[in-house]
Amino acid sequence: MTKNALILFFLISLIYPNSKIVLGSGYYLESKGLDSVEVQYESEQILISRKNGEITIFKLKSDNIFSRKKFPRQTSDVGNNYSFLKIDSENKFSIVDENGTAVSSFILYANPGLLNKLLAILLGSALLTSFIQAYLKINKLWKRRKITEVANSISIVASLLGFAVLFPFLLNSLFVTEDYPAAVKSLIGLVLASMFSLISIGYFIDENRGKGILSLLLNAISAEKGESTDLISAMLRPHGAKKIIDILIKLAAIDDDVAQEEIDLINEFSKKWNIDIPDLKAGKPDGITNLVELKSLLQSYLDEKPDVEIAKGLTDLINRMAEADEEVTREEAMAIAEFSGMISHYVNKEKGGSVDMFEVNIVPQGNHQIRAINELLPGLDSVKDRGGEVFKVGKFFSEDYAEAVCSKYISLGLYSSYVRTETNDET
Repeated sequence: MTKNALILFFLISLIYPNSKIVLGSGYYLESKGLDSVEVQYESEQILISRKNGEITIFKLKSDNIFSRKKFPRQTSDVGNNYSFLKIDSENKFSIVDENGTAVSSFILYANPGLLNKLLAILLGSALLTSFIQAYLKINKLWKRRKITEVANSISIVASLLGFAVLFPFLLNSLFVTEDYPAAVKSLIGLVLASMFSLISIGYFIDENRGKGILSLLLNAISAEKGESTDLISAMLRPHGAKKIIDILIKLAAIDDDVAQEEIDLINEFSKKWNIDIPDLKAGKPDGITNLVELKSLLQSYLDEKPDVEIAKGLTDLINRMAEADEEVTREEAMAIAEFSGMISHYVNKEKGGSVDMFEVNIVPQGNHQIRAINELLPGLDSVKDRGGEVFKVGKFFSEDYAEAVCSKYISLGLYSSYVRTETNDET
């Protein structure tokens, strides 16, 4: 400290003996209107925040005189080359250099808003709340510290990471910012981390008496390795995973022959997603699966609104399933084409797009065929289309599937054809 600064302090103390002034917190404007700052007044320090985010801390030196803790950065800006803050009144302060010369003066122009005051109250009670919170956590565990299940339910790795996070904050609060309330809060966190660590390694369990802390720690870490991916596995399990497995099982049986390669693929995903399935055997399936049933199952899955990326992945999975036995039958090819179209329609609809579909129509050749259609498809009304009477059977996502449907009705003696049409949200 320079000689002039000491003289300045002495003169001020003579002028203002024991006349401590409380500076009001709020927004201050530089007397020349060149700068504005936010001021937070505390009994032992003053924090000044500038528009660029720079914060300067002034520590109490004597009554109404605060000295800067350190230079935030070296600049040529005269406004940053100061050492002391002098409180002139409740709503005015001056920045004084090391030679006792006033560099600038600031006057209060706006008090903190209601929200700021509320935050100040909340922050003031946060430390007490932290004590209460820590006590309640420890109190709950303390009575159960000797129970093995309780010890196993606490992650030792998470507790150790607590030390790694909180200790640097504690040092920063003590030696850099000198924010002692924050230091106390970090210390409370370290106490909690210590208690959780001791409980998680089974230190208080009767059967572990005589074992060293290091030995218990290594055992706890080793045991946690096997459980470390449980949550990730659950998170990676897609929505509707059970239905996906059901789709794969029915797809494997669509050609009336279940290959071992298909079973292996189904078992791979059922184990990955932790889904219990019946014991599958290669060869002729127990039940008959048709395309209509399988299509209905897939539609019910899509109605559950799965994630778009998961739905797109299902297309690849269906293709893998069909190609697992290195033989794609006509039934499987039709199923793949139709299901891929269904999924593409779902993905495009979710993204606001559309896909083409194939609409199957039956064109009756006389009244006797109209009566036959009414008996075959009760409730299906005819419409006028292209100058004639047409029965619209339905819309399908693949041309092969639509052609197969047409062939079915043609085999019954009914003229049938399909046309390409664009989907809409109601399709």
